[in-house]
Amino acid sequence: MSATSDLATLEGRINAQRELIVTILASLLRDGKIADLDRIEQEIVPVNGEEDPGVVPSAAYAIEGASAEEIRTILKAAKARAGALEA
Repeated sequence: MSATSDLATLEGRINAQRELIVTILASLLRDGKIADLDRIEQEIVPVNGEEDPGVVPSAAYAIEGASAEEIRTILKAAKARAGALEA
């Protein structure tokens, strides 16, 4: 396989996992099994500035930042989908 097809496969798998997570969270939120996704976000996502990356952020800090942003994106999508399912 080429690097392009490997990346496309990886991206497809990540997108599928993201979609499943959003769907599961939205269903749990809609059914009252999860009371508040904001609390979950506060527990697992570091607050900006919680750790000072310095002038040049390390690779670990960059990955942590990307991870935190992805979690926020997933939770936001789940909230929106739960609201749409209730309507």
